[in-house]
Amino acid sequence: MITGYTAQAIRSAEEPLLAAGEALMQRAARALAGRIAERLRTREEPRLLVLAGRGANGGDALHAAAILRREGTGIDVIATGDDLHVEGEDALRAAGGTVHALSDLGPEDLHERLADADLVLDAMVGLGGRPEIPARLAPLLETVRRSGVPVLAVDLPSFVDATTGRAASGALPAVETVTFGAVKAGLLLPGGAELAGDLHLVGIGVEDQLPVQPAVQPAVQRLESADVAALWPHPGREASKYTRGVVAIAAGSPRFPGAAVLAASGAARSGAGMVRLIAPQEVLDLVLHTRPEVIGHPSTHIDLEEIGRTQALVVGPGLSGEDPRTRDGVDILAVGGDLERGVIDAGGLDALTADHRFGQHVVLTPHRGEAERIAARLDVDPGLPGADLAPALAAVTGATVLLKGAITLIAPGDGGPLRAQDDATSQLATAGTGDVLAGALGTLLAAGLDGPDAAAAAAILHGRAGLLASSGGRLPLVALDVADRLPAALGAILTDALS
Repeated sequence: MITGYTAQAIRSAEEPLLAAGEALMQRAARALAGRIAERLRTREEPRLLVLAGRGANGGDALHAAAILRREGTGIDVIATGDDLHVEGEDALRAAGGTVHALSDLGPEDLHERLADADLVLDAMVGLGGRPEIPARLAPLLETVRRSGVPVLAVDLPSFVDATTGRAASGALPAVETVTFGAVKAGLLLPGGAELAGDLHLVGIGVEDQLPVQPAVQPAVQRLESADVAALWPHPGREASKYTRGVVAIAAGSPRFPGAAVLAASGAARSGAGMVRLIAPQEVLDLVLHTRPEVIGHPSTHIDLEEIGRTQALVVGPGLSGEDPRTRDGVDILAVGGDLERGVIDAGGLDALTADHRFGQHVVLTPHRGEAERIAARLDVDPGLPGADLAPALAAVTGATVLLKGAITLIAPGDGGPLRAQDDATSQLATAGTGDVLAGALGTLLAAGLDGPDAAAAAAILHGRAGLLASSGGRLPLVALDVADRLPAALGAILTDALS
């Protein structure tokens, strides 16, 4: 699991180490130099262009550049402020590196240095950066971006808030971010995550301090393959269809019958012991043509006693907010209802009111537009950034909220750390893929996973299946392709966890 911390938590962990004279900058510089050398190892005469600010972030880069210069790498440094980190600049000059003040360089000078560079090192602003680019630096950043020279970010991309991930328009996207001691929460959240590229965490001692501070809790978590492998329910020798989990799905209508096919397929292909479908007969006929293993319950209402044994309920795909199944399902999953595990998706979200309260094993799955509409009904600011909106909705409903997007955000109903999963492809932005996700999530809840864990695991599986279905994001897909790739995606996740 990747764990992200706020800027304040990381500063608090650094303080006792700095007070004790620990050489944090030197450790960071050595690790950074190693990563840069790996990036440049195929170049006969490697050359690095460093954009260095005045603070510790610039100091890390200057010390790393000094190490690389002594090993034969050509180094040019552009000072983006009035001065540089003194010890770092002295080390670089002693190694034979060149420093230029930005104000001394004309456009042609900058183009010339970029033409010679194999890599740009972004070390303008570090942990204390804000999502604002000074006007004097905007032309520099635009020129670097247009040059096409790859950028490696030091600790985090400049002009990204280390805690919230909010990023300035025009901030440089990196191919890789080398971050020190602990992952900054903003690197996992929308904005920062899109700019960070590949994350490479190096230990410098700070990471040992974070767990011993009782007041410091992770702000953001991201599950990886090994976490999914540990969570995933595997049937034992004595397993039956009932012990593996029975998921009931209220989905599909004469207007949107395909939603039932997709939700049922998502549930079945994720390993449900049994999938029950509550729908009109015409919808059932369509589903059974594709998924003959589904148990059909022709009804316009949800009656769990009539349906039989059920561990989780998915309600909403292809339904309107006024459909009787929608109203029944939301009431069944609310506190005091007959079932504490389930998914409220699509039309089911339209039936939520301020009177509804849920447990954290009920997962709401809105996209941004749906989340804003729910927020407006529940007296939550719809304009909040996603990383704030999802927890706010979780707080007022008690449910776990899975906010779909390029970065899927999962806010636990109990107020625990936010989850931020970045496993998908933009090719998933097509009709019906959310229905597949709802079905897969229902399967994991029926198998007994906690709401936040089920939501994160389903997001990973769904995202990886989308990547398989689109050949790594290069080709279009349709929703049923995603459902069909779920077993292969799970196999790849389990294999990755063992490697």
